[in-house]
Amino acid sequence: MQLLPSLPNPSVFVLDNAPYHSQLTEESRCPTTAIRKADLIRWLKQHKSSIPPAATCPELLLFCQQNRPQPQYKIDNTIRMWGHEVIRLPPGHPELNAIEQVWGCMKRHVRSTLQRFTWTDLQDRLEEARHMVHKDVWTGAVQHSRKFEEEYWKTIIINIASDDEDDDVFFESDVE
Repeated sequence: MQLLPSLPNPSVFVLDNAPYHSQLTEESRCPTTAIRKADLIRWLKQHKSSIPPAATCPELLLFCQQNRPQPQYKIDNTIRMWGHEVIRLPPGHPELNAIEQVWGCMKRHVRSTLQRFTWTDLQDRLEEARHMVHKDVWTGAVQHSRKFEEEYWKTIIINIASDDEDDDVFFESDVE
């Protein structure tokens, strides 16, 4: 926990959807099929949801899903507690995350220079790759991600005149 207190306030953290970034708080977890019926009922009561009499476990699980709270992530709460902001990348878009570009550069170096398949040689190539990542590499990765983001936004058309929620966002590929 040395990073958060040392950053200037406010800083912005851009997080991908890696599992270690996506651990839910206890309050925002929704029950799963591994829970007993009594616990499902208790969860629904805690979340002030109506419980139909004689509901089966699958029906109770469906009610839980319908009354699921907004996800809150442990790491987001910790980051905000220190006065910083969190932006989460959309799932399935590693192109928007500059670190993915850097990892790719490092992996290409290791793959192209690894001569002997030994642990020592692998560690040496990884260390070389780590030293290759300097300010210019990061700058290029961030520029690449920004360029991709700009192109991504160009493909979205927002119809603000529509009252139908399903018609609010179109992708360029949907419009002919």
